[in-house]
Order: sequence, then structure tokens, then C-alpha cells
Amino acid sequence: MRMRRALKAWMPASLTTRLALAYGLTTAAILVGVATYLSSALGNQLQSRDESELVGEVLLVRHLLREVADETEIRTDTHRFADIAMGHEGLILVVRTASGDPLISLNPHNETLPPLRVLPLSTAPDKTQLQTWHPRNGVPSRGMAALGQIGDTGRTVEIIVLSDAGYRVALMREYRGELLGAVLCGAIVAAALGFVLARRGLRMLRRMASDAAAVTTSRLATRLDVGGAPEELRDLAGALNGMLARLQDSFTRLSQFSADLAHDFRTPISNLVGQTQVTLAQRRTPAEYEAVLESNLEEYERLSRMIENMLFLARADNAQVALGARPLDARAELDKVAEYFEAVAADRNLTVMVSGHATVVADQTLLRRAIINLLDNALRHAPVGSAVRMAVGRNGTDMTAISVTNGGPAIEPDALPHLFGRFYRADPSRRNSSGSTGLGLAIVDTIMRLHGGSVSVTSVEEQTRFELEFPDSSVSRAGA
Repeated sequence: MRMRRALKAWMPASLTTRLALAYGLTTAAILVGVATYLSSALGNQLQSRDESELVGEVLLVRHLLREVADETEIRTDTHRFADIAMGHEGLILVVRTASGDPLISLNPHNETLPPLRVLPLSTAPDKTQLQTWHPRNGVPSRGMAALGQIGDTGRTVEIIVLSDAGYRVALMREYRGELLGAVLCGAIVAAALGFVLARRGLRMLRRMASDAAAVTTSRLATRLDVGGAPEELRDLAGALNGMLARLQDSFTRLSQFSADLAHDFRTPISNLVGQTQVTLAQRRTPAEYEAVLESNLEEYERLSRMIENMLFLARADNAQVALGARPLDARAELDKVAEYFEAVAADRNLTVMVSGHATVVADQTLLRRAIINLLDNALRHAPVGSAVRMAVGRNGTDMTAISVTNGGPAIEPDALPHLFGRFYRADPSRRNSSGSTGLGLAIVDTIMRLHGGSVSVTSVEEQTRFELEFPDSSVSRAGA
């Protein structure tokens, strides 16, 4: 945990710098891996070459010894053997008699000769017979001791060939230093190029940020330009543009809602103020005062309904409405609502007809409220002398539907998507109707969403039909 916090604190805030750092570190890691491989491979090759040279030196000395006549010739013609060691840094060559008397000694640093197992004259030397020894520098080295015959005399001498690996270690140290420099340079160059490439690649992101910063409440129609953007940024810009579109739509609806709210409050308040001023302009009879109070009461009731409906919508929007869902006889609920509106329908010379049977799981109060709002809306728009039909039944195999249908002029297609908006009225002439708050259908839509269902409307050929759909999943949950 502490390491993670420390890493976060150390990580630069700039995405460009992070990418450049990532490029540099990645390149450094790759180069370190390559350098490690090259260093190991070179070290193995140098060691293999040294071992091959040691074996070759033993064979060559044996061959030269067969060409001399005696030990005296070896002492007088040392150059022949000295030439063997030329060009072989760190090579030690000693030829000595059986008694230990040196005939040839090429030992520049006077290293102490180690005790080595001596190969017989009949044994051909190879790499498997090399032995390890330790010179003064402490670097493990390789060597070999073997017998060699002088001419045809039959006398043998001991050949000792040693390789001091110190020079090879120094060479590898220098080589690794050069590799380290190359790794550092490569990482720096990669980080610099990564910074340039990241900055160019994120240029579109900076432009999008600039476009987004230009979006204000008065410029919600502004959209991020995705021209030339890579696919990943196009997805991001598309999501942001979609969010801006939703914000614009919400802000537009909020502005319209505020305007409609002010208008709908102003109308009853203006009526109240106007009627009161007219009444107080002169003395009135008790009957006239009573008539004014009754008229004011209607406006107060309308304001009360409007406030109640707005509070319900606000609570529903904030998930503060508790559902007491239980299985209900939908036909019985429709009959009760129809009976409640029987007098209203009779006053308008309308008939309410109910059909179908089904069970639905819902909050009884909210279900009745939704049906009442739909039936009230239907009775307001149905032609005099016509029938309003309410029906319940199965809609397919997994839905229960409740529909309310009334006659009358068809609603304009452009108005259908807005019917469930708050304070929206498809018929502007009914805006000032004292019996409507403009929130009835919005409440129906909210109630259905609370139940996980939906409400839809179709309006064609002198007929408008609202349908409530309840999914069967709610039935199974309630009955569990």
C-alpha cells in the first residue's frame, strides 16, 4: 500500500510526461535485456575461444618439441616457443623437465604455478581436460598440464599452459560500460521522441478540451469536433457530445418547465387578485361575496393540486416514493374508477365502458391515480355522446396492459413525443383550463417508471389510445 501511494505521489500529473516516461522506461527495459544477452553471449564466446586456444597451444608445443633434438636446442631457440604466446594476452607458457628445471618460462607477472593434473603423452588434450586455477587477481581462470616428448630421444617434459582471465574480465567490464551508455542514450532518445509523439497525439485531446471549455449555458448547442480524431477519441467525443445533447435537452425542458410553471401559477393568482380587487372596489351583497369566495376556492384547489402534483414528481425523481406493490384485480380497479367518474361522464353525455380481466402487481394508490389521470384526460377530449373504453388484458406473453381509448380529433404526430412532458398541452386553447394542471400525463409516466413498466400513446383516425404496460417480472417478485 505504501509503495502504491509513493508511486502515485511520484507519478507526474501530465499525461504527455507519463507517456514519454513510459516510452523511455520501456525502451530502457528492452535495451537492458538485449545488452544482457549480448554481454552474456560475448563472455561465453570469449571463454570458449580462450579454452580452444589453450588446447591448441598444448598441441602446438607438443609438435614443436618433436622437432627439436634435445633440451639444449630448446634453451637456445626460445624464440620458436615465444612466438606461440604472441598475440595471446594473459597466456602463460612453461616447459620444464621432470625435475622441475624450466626450459621455457613465459610468465610475465610471475604467477605461482598451480598444481595441475598432468595428461599422459598418449592422451590428446581437449576442452574437457582443462582445469581451473586462481591467479593473484582472484579471477577464476583455466589451464592445462601435459607431457611432451623431445624429438626421438624418448625423454619427456611437462608442458604447462595457463590463461589469465583477468584481461577478459576487464574487456567485458569496458564492453558493459559501453552498453550501459548505449542503453541510457537510447532511453533518453526514446523518451524525447515519445514526448514529441505523445504531445502530437494528444493535440486532438487538447482541442477537445478547448471546445468543451467553450460550452456554457448559453452555448449548449456547441459540439466537440471529431474530424480527424483517432477512433478512441471519437468514441470519447461522441459520448461527450451525447452528454451535451442530453444536457441541452434537459436545460431546454427545464427552461420551458420554468416558463410554463410561472404561467400556470400566474393565471390562477391573477384571477384571484383580479376578482378580489373588483369585489373590493365597492360594497357587495353577502351573496356576491359568497360567489367570489367560491370562485377563489376553485383557484385555490387548482393551485393545491398543482403543488401536490409537483411534490409527487419531485419525490419520484429523487426515489423518495415507497411502492406498496401487491397483486390487484385490475378489472375491479377499473370498475371503481369508472364508478367514480360516472357523474362527470353523465354531465358530458359520455359513457365509460370497461372490459377484460387480469391481475397486476402494483401500488393500489398509484395505480388508481394513473388510471384516474388517463380517464380524466379522455373525458375532457372525447366528443359529446361518445364512449370512453377502458380495457385490461394480456399484451403478448409477458406483459399485462391497461388501455384507455377515447374518440375525438387525432393528436398531431409531432406532439405525441411531448405528451408526457410536464405542463405540456397538445391543445393550446386548453392552457388556461381551470380543471387541468398540465401534469397529469407526466405523473402517469412517472408512476409507470416506478413500477418498471411504460406508458404509450397512439392517435389515428378520430381515436386516441393510451396504454399502460406492466411486466410479468414484477408479478413474480411480488408473489415471492
